[in-house]
Amino acid sequence: MHALLPFVLLVLLGLGSPAAARAQSTTENAEARTYFDEGNRLYQEASRQRGAERTQLLQRALGAYVDSLQIVRSRNALFNAAIVLVELERYDEAFNYFSEYLHVEGVPEADQEDATQRREALRDRVAVLRVQTEPAGALLWVDRKDLAARGETPIELALPPGEHRLFIEKPEYEHVERSQKLVLGETANVELSLTPIPGPTPVVTPAPMLPEPEKPPRLRNAAIGTAASTLATAAVALGVSLRARTLRNDYDSAAGQYQLSGDPADYQRAQDLADRTDRFNLTADVFWGATIALGVSSIVLYGVHKKRQKREAPEVGVSLSRHGGFASYRLSFGARP
Repeated sequence: MHALLPFVLLVLLGLGSPAAARAQSTTENAEARTYFDEGNRLYQEASRQRGAERTQLLQRALGAYVDSLQIVRSRNALFNAAIVLVELERYDEAFNYFSEYLHVEGVPEADQEDATQRREALRDRVAVLRVQTEPAGALLWVDRKDLAARGETPIELALPPGEHRLFIEKPEYEHVERSQKLVLGETANVELSLTPIPGPTPVVTPAPMLPEPEKPPRLRNAAIGTAASTLATAAVALGVSLRARTLRNDYDSAAGQYQLSGDPADYQRAQDLADRTDRFNLTADVFWGATIALGVSSIVLYGVHKKRQKREAPEVGVSLSRHGGFASYRLSFGARP
């Protein structure tokens, strides 16, 4: 079965690739994990509290999971956020988070069954809209077209009970707009067959034959990509370091306040700030190490590229006259004959 805590979010810091996109992905995963771990810590604290204090900790845990999801749509963060939403009695949002989780590829069968059971247990507490189109893949907006689409058909959403306006669009098909009433504890099924938009018969024009562009040197591309990765990693390392310094200042203030007041709440706040400072310092150390490794790789690759550019090809000369002839062969040091 699917246990809520602790979840492990795997982050692989690959320094061997020169691609800037991969370095950016690693940076985003590390930042998302920081928020994810913070959400787990707050949830554990909430499990030991009662009343308003527990509710406040659950809301903070939810905020941390949402911050993580804004960076990377991790299935573990989706599931944990849904669990917290159930405990906060925000059943519509919990239902939709479970639905998104079930559409993530690679979820083990046992976890899918667990999430399905949890979602089905919410049906009596929500009003559900299920939309199917032929063909599938149409975008769905609910009530407001100026906001982002809620997803692609087939789709199932939990919404507040009452009348809702649906907007359904798919390229090359006529748009559909209709109203649908939802009732608490019931599922409203909307099935539509989209009408194609008639258009002129396309005229196929053969593309002109263009010479294949010359490929740039691989080593130069590798050096440029690694340099870009270095800058991206350094920027994140600097940001995390600055955040750690801010947390350290907050800790010093909280520790001073505790020495003056002796209040256990001030002591707990100082301890929390110390833990967060340590985590951010550790993350900063990892990124500074990555920055140094990428910087060295960039310098080495650029040096090899420039060295290859300086190599000269061998020269062959032949001279003939009535007195005879001779041939010359000149090879620069380091060149390949």
